[in-house]
Amino acid sequence: VAFFLSYFQVSTGAYKRQVHEVPLGKQITDPALIEKITWATWTSILGDEVIGIWPRNAEKADVNCACVTHAGLNIVTGDDFGLVKLFDFPCTEKFVSGYFILI
Repeated sequence: VAFFLSYFQVSTGAYKRQVHEVPLGKQITDPALIEKITWATWTSILGDEVIGIWPRNAEKADVNCACVTHAGLNIVTGDDFGLVKLFDFPCTEKFVSGYFILI
């Protein structure tokens, strides 16, 4: 019988990313282990994988939401300025301009 560990991640009100093991809820703090996790979905605005979605001089609350496409190739964000932007995923280079999406 194969056993797979499951994890979930949360963004705290203090803008910290936390990764926890399921079902016990034990927090995982080892960066090497976190880096090896393949996420089934991604809706977090925090993490090394999305550092580039933050514009230069952004305040913590400027980017409000994010969602990676089903194919895992792009991430879409929404911000305080009413903009919806499309980025490549992962987006690990700082201050990527992204593409604006007109709605």
